[in-house]
Amino acid sequence: MGESMYQFYYADQKQKYHQGVYMDDITNHFKITKIRPTMWEEHCLECSAPFCYKNCLHYVARNDGRCKRFENGFRVFQDKKACCGQGVHIKFRKWANMMTIIFPVMLTTDTYQKLYEKNQKLGEHLRKVVGSKLPVKIRWEIIRTREYLRRKKLRTMEKTKDIPDAFVFHGFSYDEQKYNLIMEIFDDHTSVYRTAIPIHSGENLYILKREQLASKCWTFDYLVKIYPENNLEAEMDILWCDFVCGESVISEKPADKVKCVVWDLDNTIWDGILLETDDLKQLKLRAEVLKVIQELDRRGILQSVSSKNDMEMAWPVVEKLGIAEYFLYPQIHWNAKSESIRQIAKSLNIGIDSLVLIDDSIFERKQVQSELPQVRTYDVDDLGKLLQLPEFRVVTTAESKNRRAMYRAEEKRNEMMNMENTGTVEFLKKCHLKIRLFVPETEDEIMRCYELVVRTNQLNMSGRKYSTKEFEGVLQRSGHKNFAFSCQDDFGEYGIVGFGQYRIEQERLIFTEFAMSCRVAGKYVESALFAELLQMENCKSGEFRISITKKNILLRNTLEEIGFLTEQKSVNHIKYQYGNKLIYSDLVKVEKEL
Repeated sequence: MGESMYQFYYADQKQKYHQGVYMDDITNHFKITKIRPTMWEEHCLECSAPFCYKNCLHYVARNDGRCKRFENGFRVFQDKKACCGQGVHIKFRKWANMMTIIFPVMLTTDTYQKLYEKNQKLGEHLRKVVGSKLPVKIRWEIIRTREYLRRKKLRTMEKTKDIPDAFVFHGFSYDEQKYNLIMEIFDDHTSVYRTAIPIHSGENLYILKREQLASKCWTFDYLVKIYPENNLEAEMDILWCDFVCGESVISEKPADKVKCVVWDLDNTIWDGILLETDDLKQLKLRAEVLKVIQELDRRGILQSVSSKNDMEMAWPVVEKLGIAEYFLYPQIHWNAKSESIRQIAKSLNIGIDSLVLIDDSIFERKQVQSELPQVRTYDVDDLGKLLQLPEFRVVTTAESKNRRAMYRAEEKRNEMMNMENTGTVEFLKKCHLKIRLFVPETEDEIMRCYELVVRTNQLNMSGRKYSTKEFEGVLQRSGHKNFAFSCQDDFGEYGIVGFGQYRIEQERLIFTEFAMSCRVAGKYVESALFAELLQMENCKSGEFRISITKKNILLRNTLEEIGFLTEQKSVNHIKYQYGNKLIYSDLVKVEKEL
């Protein structure tokens, strides 16, 4: 069923598309020994099935009656570069995501191949069920039962102690624009890890090493969701999208093209030796250095520093010379330069064979060559001819010109996303979550608010399912104020995720409508929002009356967790009140456009 296990049986295999050309191969970069089984299904980020089917403007019935989240499901194709020789073509519709459970085992590649073949047969059987003339309800029951039994069997496989060494992604994007592909881990409805994979037009291959991940990424029974940021309807092929065990492939000879230049400092970047200079103002850039640095950057060749110096002394000089912005993951210490180069390659997630060292010291160049024969080294006197060498002649595109900025963002992300020993609050701090509060006015904004109200069940205060005409009346209620809010963090945009309405009576906010996407549940967005509204309207308290439904227990639990207090309670309703002491109300930044 593809590189993993997919719901490929809903796709029309006869539907044609112009397939991209894949030049790279995971095996060139990483030797995979084990793979964690997955069962990718198409899901909705705003799902409240089956209640949303009648009201959702984006509902399109799949063959089993469920919602069609991809244009043509998971359409598989054969390619030897994909896991088990099979890739998948997908086109996300709005709010679509591919989701799997984290199963408790890592399988050897041979065992995984056998599992794949067994599930391929099951998938072909289910494809026949999908295309049969059986009633829709019967088709759905057969498919769901078989999928449930398959998940149950995977869940009960003997748990192994192996944890992934990496998450590998190899795909091809058909979209001209760049965007982030979000990978998010959930404990039920609570997001516990989130990262972004930058996707550009054409081929994309990323290997996220274990230190870039978190233990949540291999916690049994957690959920993995993968989706394009900001509800983008992206189209792509996927060859690999898996947690794996293995190790990086280390070449014994230099790569054809250079990806990163590592500079020494003393008598290389500048004339003179830092520790022997009384007046640091005397340290000047060597001739041609700035020109070479700027041209390498223009070509999309990354740059870093390896220097035997004191970081606290050396880096201010680099900054003063105006070149600090060009260097990623600088290594300034007294350890061997071969170790520095290993660390830079690891941090950038590129092969060591694609790095070069520029250093005036023949001793340092020889030390690196003896430890890392695949790394090119150059004397600083070679600067004049460097840019004309074939290994530095790389294709320059708009994407490559922006490569440093992309890696700079990734550098920040890696620093902020070391999640091994942090809880949800620390995780959220590192995400720099912020919401934009505004009045919905455009047709698109109003329709999105309507969608939230009629689709959202778990975080909906009234539970009312208005018609579009009725919702127009809601927006025009006399003496009421409407608001909406969007959300984003360092790793991407969520789009408009909430709508609300309130009136003011005697310094109290009386909320009459509120609906929020479950995508931001557990992120203390509500705490920041309600505290901000109270302050903005100069009110002392807020009142929140919820109609109790089977689905909105998440909203009730969320409000009570952040500090809402029960004022009245009946069988069908709860009236909460809150003041200005909501927990973690300063965790999320609020930007107002009201």
